[in-house]
Amino acid sequence: MISTGALLRSVLRIMADRFRDGESASTRKYVVPRDALSRKNFPFWRKTMHTFNKNIFTPRRSLLAASLSSVFAASALAQGVATDKALEPVVVTGTRSPLDPNLPTTTETRTADQLREQNFVNVEDALKYMPATTIRKRYIGDRNSLIGGRSFSELQAPRGLVYADGYLLSQFLGQFNAPRWNVVAPEELERIDELYGPFSALYPGNSIGTTVVMTTRQPQKFEGSARVQYFTQDLDDAGFSGTYRGNQESLWLGDKIGGWNYTISANRLKNRSQPMQYVTLQTPSTAPGTAIPVTGVFATLDPTGKPWLLAGPAGNSGGIEDNTQEQVKLKMGYDFSPTLYGEALYVYWRNEGKRSGASILRDAAGNPVYAGLVSIDGVRYSIPASAYSPQNVEEGHGMFGLQLKTKNRTGWNASAVATIYDISTDLTRSSTTPPPAANAGGAGTYADNSGTGWKTLDLQTTYTPGKDEAHALAFGYHINRYDLRNLTFNADDWLNGGPTTKLSTFLGKTSLQALFAQDTWKLSPQWLTTLGVRYEQWRAMDGRRDSATASVAYPGRSESAWSPKASVSWLPGGDMVVKASIGKGVRFPTVAELFQGTIVGNTLVNNDPNLRPERSLAKELTMEKGFEFGATSGSLRASVFEDDVRDTILSQTNTLIFPNVTNVQNIDRVRTRGVELSGTANDVGIKGFDLTGNITYAHAVTLENTNNPATVGRNWVRVPRVRANLIGSWRPNEQWTTSLAVRHSGRQYNTLDNSDINPNTYGGTSTYTVWDAKATWRFTKQIDASFGVNNLTNRKYYVFHPYPGRTFVGELHASF
Repeated sequence: MISTGALLRSVLRIMADRFRDGESASTRKYVVPRDALSRKNFPFWRKTMHTFNKNIFTPRRSLLAASLSSVFAASALAQGVATDKALEPVVVTGTRSPLDPNLPTTTETRTADQLREQNFVNVEDALKYMPATTIRKRYIGDRNSLIGGRSFSELQAPRGLVYADGYLLSQFLGQFNAPRWNVVAPEELERIDELYGPFSALYPGNSIGTTVVMTTRQPQKFEGSARVQYFTQDLDDAGFSGTYRGNQESLWLGDKIGGWNYTISANRLKNRSQPMQYVTLQTPSTAPGTAIPVTGVFATLDPTGKPWLLAGPAGNSGGIEDNTQEQVKLKMGYDFSPTLYGEALYVYWRNEGKRSGASILRDAAGNPVYAGLVSIDGVRYSIPASAYSPQNVEEGHGMFGLQLKTKNRTGWNASAVATIYDISTDLTRSSTTPPPAANAGGAGTYADNSGTGWKTLDLQTTYTPGKDEAHALAFGYHINRYDLRNLTFNADDWLNGGPTTKLSTFLGKTSLQALFAQDTWKLSPQWLTTLGVRYEQWRAMDGRRDSATASVAYPGRSESAWSPKASVSWLPGGDMVVKASIGKGVRFPTVAELFQGTIVGNTLVNNDPNLRPERSLAKELTMEKGFEFGATSGSLRASVFEDDVRDTILSQTNTLIFPNVTNVQNIDRVRTRGVELSGTANDVGIKGFDLTGNITYAHAVTLENTNNPATVGRNWVRVPRVRANLIGSWRPNEQWTTSLAVRHSGRQYNTLDNSDINPNTYGGTSTYTVWDAKATWRFTKQIDASFGVNNLTNRKYYVFHPYPGRTFVGELHASF
């Protein structure tokens, strides 16, 4: 008798054989109802159920229902399989998508029109005011904008899934690798949806955190738009001040000609960041030699409350960054028939970056001091030779995508989505000598990550019920492979020379295959249940680490996991939905978490090739209700949630062995419980004044940690106790739109043992409240200009790094 698991493993092995050396593509689909919420018409929950037995609308509600059906239909399209209605353009006036009973997870949405009411420079800004969401965007154009959510921090980036038009943008290569936001230019974004928790079988285990689905514009005729932005900020922090400016230009063109459609977009961003890190002096030096007396240092307290000295912006990866990023994108689609659509996509992104430090230390003659022994008030300190050294970065990424899908209104549909993401160029040249001599060249290192990338493929089929049918079905297969290639060499000339002798090598691959099934079942007009299961089989292979004198290869390993899901929706009437969901999710380790680290002699440190996967059991109870009060209409949502995670993956110190070892480890158990409120209201008090707001209270705590018992009972890292957002927009007439927004992040900790008792300093994690504002004037229907301010009150705050001060953003926008 063959077991179910053995049978599934055999099927997956056969599929993998067909995938090798030609894999591609990602994401999945949701079966969604045609009816939903509109801005002025809120009896949508009863109408939602009619999807299962009616495909008609009353004349009074047809436009509103069609508008909102395209909202969730667009979300379905963004995940792989979709019906014909999913290809309709998004025409929505509501401020957020409804809680669809078919969708087993809470969802928040922002459309392009809403995003234009806020300061919107990079696509990740679309998530700025989403509930329980933190984007670690340190400056405009930050290429490492990590995402954090209800129960996880930005230090746990692999718990975030990000898709654009069905293509996977999540970079599951390491613990601190941000999604490739730069694949989508702000000008092409049509809408963005955020889904919370591992409650759908259609998503990989990385959905134990949050899932972001971006949908770009689909042309219906010849159309286009362009915008030009200029931004500037002044920041005075830690004894160093500067002005940091940048600009961005974006263009989008599209057309639909018969069965063909195409879009062409281009984006260029140039910006100079504020300092990312500072040179710190805390431990006196006992090294022999003459120390140079210096002045100018900035004395303060570190996050633990101990005195330390800050000596100006650090060099290399912690320096002031000057980046020039360019992106071009071509997408072509063709309707082979009324029910068959295909699409091809190519994106190229490049970046040239220069990073530099700046010493605030001065000798007796007023000259800057960059390295060596220094004396400050009679105390000697040693500054490393590379503390302020410059660094140059050259990056070039290409993404290829293919989709083929059917578009039947009801009945069966199928899709195939393939993605290849190729990091063709990734060079980092770093000096190991101090300025100013380093600016002309000299000794350094040459790091080459070229050849890194990933491939994905999704095959899916769905059944959309017709009249009097009770089941909406989804089945699918997913496979991905992530390849890491990280080589570091010495260089005689860091600025222009090539590599010489080898310093280190990190290589490795992971692969994941999955089968899923999900059934949305209409039990009665008031009750709906969604049941699903996902089976995943994971492999790690070809892991290797080299130093100049040693080489270690890791044996391959594999694991598998079942992830069941269940959700029940109740529609009691009165424009209300109550939903209870429970789901298991399994997040497997990334390549870098397993294999990347250091080699000292023949001893390996700072990694664990035997890391166990994270296992989440999440629960959520949600109620959402639409309301009308006179001219004011809107919706309110309340959610109670719990996320209980075993074997959380994070870097920590193992205090049970001597000497202590700090590396990526499993933490036995972390639990988060919380409450979330979210709502929208339109025409509040006066016509044209809208409010959108949310507040999340979360208590995340370490319950078990064998390797570091002192952290048990402590707050989990970088999950604020309270997060809240409120944005109000006012359109007094057709020409003007103004908005005022506020973001609040409560107390959080940067250390597992909560020893950072002084959070509002460099290296700490601040409690902060930040205000943003924007005003837009429309010259004509095609041309508008806007002026905005981020951090209106110039609040100084830190999330380890110094965050931007008051930033002014000017924009000129045109469309046709």
